[in-house]
Amino acid sequence: MKRKTTYDQILFGILMVSLFLPMLQANVLHIPLKPLNGVVIETERPELSLASLRTGDYAEQEEAYVGEHFGFREPVIRLYNQYLWSCYRKTYAHDVIAGKHGWLYTKEGVRDYYGMEMLRWQSSTETAKQRFDREVKYMNRVRTLLKENDVELLAFIAPEKSFVYPEYLPERERDTTTFNACNYFVDRFAETGFPCIEMTGWFRQMRDSVSYPLIPQTGAHWVFPAVYAADSLFRYMGELKGIRLPQLKIGELHESQNHGADNDLEQLLNLSLPIRKRNGYSPTAEVTVEIDTTFVKPKVLFIGNSFMWGIVNHVPLHEMFGEVEFWYYFSTVYKGNPLEPCGQVVDYNLLEKLLDFDYIVWFTTANQLNKGTSGFAGAALLALSVDDSLRIAYTRRIADTLTFEGSSDERYREARSILVAHPELIPELAVDSLTARNSELAYARYTKEIRKDSVWMAALEAQAFLRTATMQQMLHAEVDRIKAGRPLYKNQTDEIQFSLRCQEEVKEQMIKLSKNEKLMTEIREKAEMYHKTLEKAIEDDAVWLIRHKYKLEGCTLRDDPDANVLSTIPLSALSSGI
Repeated sequence: MKRKTTYDQILFGILMVSLFLPMLQANVLHIPLKPLNGVVIETERPELSLASLRTGDYAEQEEAYVGEHFGFREPVIRLYNQYLWSCYRKTYAHDVIAGKHGWLYTKEGVRDYYGMEMLRWQSSTETAKQRFDREVKYMNRVRTLLKENDVELLAFIAPEKSFVYPEYLPERERDTTTFNACNYFVDRFAETGFPCIEMTGWFRQMRDSVSYPLIPQTGAHWVFPAVYAADSLFRYMGELKGIRLPQLKIGELHESQNHGADNDLEQLLNLSLPIRKRNGYSPTAEVTVEIDTTFVKPKVLFIGNSFMWGIVNHVPLHEMFGEVEFWYYFSTVYKGNPLEPCGQVVDYNLLEKLLDFDYIVWFTTANQLNKGTSGFAGAALLALSVDDSLRIAYTRRIADTLTFEGSSDERYREARSILVAHPELIPELAVDSLTARNSELAYARYTKEIRKDSVWMAALEAQAFLRTATMQQMLHAEVDRIKAGRPLYKNQTDEIQFSLRCQEEVKEQMIKLSKNEKLMTEIREKAEMYHKTLEKAIEDDAVWLIRHKYKLEGCTLRDDPDANVLSTIPLSALSSGI
């Protein structure tokens, strides 16, 4: 009897601990736990009110909040996910599909293999063919316009896992009424002579000749094999322009110890135990660049999706090319070494940016071709073919015809999207022959040449400081002078030297300001008020002081592009300066 009582007490104790330990973790202990992978949308704790109690909203919102903030939530969810996976091969990860023998696929890839992805984006197969044909025509027109300005455009289609390793796909019923978008685009590109590399077929041929998976069992993207694809891409780029690009040299393969990108789908499952890998190791090797005086290092723009990161992470792109930019999904701009986000494509002058490169590589994957070119072809064609004033006029005209409810800004954005999808709504672009040209092309060509000259750019930066102008404004003003045969800003050596002296004084003034606690208090307040960094706020104050010292406040490029800046400066300042 005594042993039974002790046993009951132990069970009761375990039950109490199980009930109260999560409460203690959530409110008292706060033991750090490994966070769950995936996108997390925080649920705010609801405010208690009489109205929310009456309607039942409070109880519903509080239940949702508690469900996301109970103690030991992360290990409990992982344990439950492990149970679903181990017993039923089931997962609640929205975009992950479980295949055979522990293989994982993206939902879009599986749907594309079985012919179901197209009708997710297109209303019918006939509509899809019409749109894809238009997109191919636009891409060819964009390439023609770019080649006139010595820019080469080509397409690169990364491999689709579902087509490289279809034997591990889950069984689905194939939709026989649709067609494969990737095959359609590749065929149409070939018919029209548009340069394109499609990697799925090559990876299918190569897969049985290597001892490792070309796309990982539990990952969505390629990892090290992206290097082989990049090598083929770079060689093809050199052939298109008839130049020698630097060459990749790949060292001896060995097993990688970095297992991040090769199990990105598995991470989304949030399991307690790793999935058993059945198909070999994840390889890596040292990748270097061979270069000599005969090689050319061009400026390259990549526009594409997340498969590009496989190349970025394994290939020393900044040794291969003079400059590299990556426009992620034709939206976020990445530049620098290493590549870091620095703005949005929509905020750039698209015409000048496109012409600023030697190569533009449009980068996609098979399943995403069901969406066409995701706006790139139409936007590029508009930028290269018609003036901004005409494009804006037609956008407003389309906005006036829209009947949906929404603000004027929303209507304008919708109209802009319609025009990007259908550039032929502008009569100049609806004709068979490509005759329309943006009148700003001449400016873009000149500014491209100026940007190549570092001395010229430094001179314009100095002039921009004196004339209260942006570099874009200075570039346009310099091109105006080139076209008119007038004296160039870069040759105003006295002004440039004086500007450099002023900028040195700005640096000295910044040091003085940073040591003045009273002034720094005011600068911190201004930085917070105008959402600037502290360093930027200090610099702006220092610039204002130096410009005021030399009476440069009224000197602006816009108001007087021909101003003799030095004539406004006191003689005493000039005599002690340049």
